[in-house]
Amino acid sequence: MIAPGVFYLPPGASFPAHLVAGLCDRMTSQPPEAMARVTMYLNTARMRREVEAAFQTRGAMLLPTLRLITDLPDDPQLHIPPAVPPLRRRLELARLVARLLDSQPDLAPRSAVFDLADSLAQLAEEMQGEGVSAQTLAALDVAGHSAHWARTVQFLSIIAPHLQDAATPDAGLRQRLAVERQAAIWAANPPRHPVIVAGSTGSRGTTARLMQAVARLPLGVLVLPGFDADLPEEGWAALQDSLTAEDHPQFRYRRLADDLGLSPSDFRPWHADPGGGPAPSPARNRPISLSL
Repeated sequence: MIAPGVFYLPPGASFPAHLVAGLCDRMTSQPPEAMARVTMYLNTARMRREVEAAFQTRGAMLLPTLRLITDLPDDPQLHIPPAVPPLRRRLELARLVARLLDSQPDLAPRSAVFDLADSLAQLAEEMQGEGVSAQTLAALDVAGHSAHWARTVQFLSIIAPHLQDAATPDAGLRQRLAVERQAAIWAANPPRHPVIVAGSTGSRGTTARLMQAVARLPLGVLVLPGFDADLPEEGWAALQDSLTAEDHPQFRYRRLADDLGLSPSDFRPWHADPGGGPAPSPARNRPISLSL
């Protein structure tokens, strides 16, 4: 039986192969149809292909439902409206940028209209995915960059109406709405089958929210890639400061542990052997861990 919790595979381990091996080991005492009741969310199409290939090497068997995290907005039970076509959004923003430059020609040259529209569209999608409002950015204290930031805020005012329009969402907002609605459904009626999120670090805000929702399910499982179990306690403590530690490869796991009210020591190896699975070179991993 699959026990709920947060698990990991060590740096350097072949994640798809050992993910499948660990899952099959946990299901050996279950009837064959039990595997088909497992739902696994994967982070990329390539990962799904490699996981499917790892299952195929084990011969004929029932497989779990393999889904991509990015496919969640297309689930019909969540009723997420279709995304606005990217070209339409950029043309809308280009028209608004042009109007702003007509009224304030010193902000930027007219030749930059479409470049600015592209940048604003990318920024809007990222802000939607992370759940950051234009008001939040406008309220930031940037005393040392006041002149530049004032201009930036003017451009941000253009995208503000597009950030929370659930009727015409960008891809980032669709993903966030889907995760929020799925989490609400699970909270009201937890699934009676195992739900696994595998291969994600939670670097994107919406993915982190999905991982938190799954970790809180009665049969929810996270399988983290490249988790460093050799990092000493003082190293984990230093990862609390996002200004200095955000570029560290283990920073997302520290934040995930904090969000779930866990410590890194609560993360368990996906395999029973020391290190969480057959890492290519545990002796090499330890000095690399210290060097980071």
